[in-house]
Amino acid sequence: MKKLFAILLSLVLIMACAGLAETAPKTQMGRVEMGGGFVLQCALPQGYVLNPIEEDSGRYLGTIESPDAGKPLMYLSIAFDELLSDVDRLNDLDDAALAAIEATFTSEDSVEISYMETAYGTRLMVVRETANNDYVDFYTVYKGYEVEIVMTLSPDAPEGTVLNDDMIAMAVDFLSDLDFVPAQ
Repeated sequence: MKKLFAILLSLVLIMACAGLAETAPKTQMGRVEMGGGFVLQCALPQGYVLNPIEEDSGRYLGTIESPDAGKPLMYLSIAFDELLSDVDRLNDLDDAALAAIEATFTSEDSVEISYMETAYGTRLMVVRETANNDYVDFYTVYKGYEVEIVMTLSPDAPEGTVLNDDMIAMAVDFLSDLDFVPAQ
């Protein structure tokens, strides 16, 4: 009986260690100060580097890029919006509020708007430019912050490269792993 218990305990410890080994360390992106204070941290997609977040007129901007020209560039923008200060997530907005946000995208470009969710159930508005396939914009709200990632092709992308479903899944995974940690 003791031998069986020792074997089971060893297996549990091995599985626990394996689970910890699979979790990649998160990169601190910077600190957001408006509407409360948060430290942003993320798990970068494989082969990507982060240009740290900088504040510009109340908007926090960062670039996530790869030296591989075949991989898309991602531009992160985070800004506190007083009108959304009582909104925890995009999920909390009604159809009229969503239609008003959608109108800001459709007024200037030819786009297709759909919705997806992060791994944790946060709703994402996915705005795809349809005329030239130049960008995909992922928009959501977290605790009054508008969070956007605009994905574009690298200027050096091989001819014929288009933004595809795998690239979109990578951006959704990135947003799923983006943490707003309350600042101390």
